[in-house]
Amino acid sequence: MARGSGSRRDRRQAPEHSRPLAEEDVEVLRRDGLLSNVIRLPVVAGAPSVPIPPPRWYALPALTVPAAAPSAAPAAAPAPIRHHGHGHHHDLCLADGTRTRVTSAGLVVGRRRSPATASDPSSTPRLELRDESRSLSREHAHLVIDDDDIVRVTDLGSGNGTTVRRSDGTTVELVPGAPFVLGTGDVIHLGGTTAFLQEARSSP
Repeated sequence: MARGSGSRRDRRQAPEHSRPLAEEDVEVLRRDGLLSNVIRLPVVAGAPSVPIPPPRWYALPALTVPAAAPSAAPAAAPAPIRHHGHGHHHDLCLADGTRTRVTSAGLVVGRRRSPATASDPSSTPRLELRDESRSLSREHAHLVIDDDDIVRVTDLGSGNGTTVRRSDGTTVELVPGAPFVLGTGDVIHLGGTTAFLQEARSSP
């Protein structure tokens, strides 16, 4: 039995390409699931097909990286400027008027040694004091002056310590082994012995 031209099968056949799609054909194809949701523009019949040329590739110019400049040799550090004050001398003065010159060879201040140990050779000059209270160690402190006329005192790990009273009244307790810069007029307490630093312009 021949099916009518208006049957469902005939309606589901894709329309011929020789004629544009009518609205009812589009609705039938969309209802039957034969038409995607993407809407395509109708192509005019007989229009010549124009090929789409591929995108043109442009060659980028090669990047030239400038050569690194040769690293210059580091400049030599300038030599430290030394001010030699040979016209100035400093003396360590005691309360009884005793004065001992502080030189670049250094000066070790301590209690007077016994005859058995006094003969030990030592390259550092010593100032040995009589100390009945025995508050002064045998090697209590070390004083030295450098080429810039700066005097430094170092506590040598003494039993009663070394204290410096500055000219402004402040008091500093020295740390053993740490040099401390002295100024003219500073008072040094070496255990129970008191001394002070005084500038002297006369030759030793």
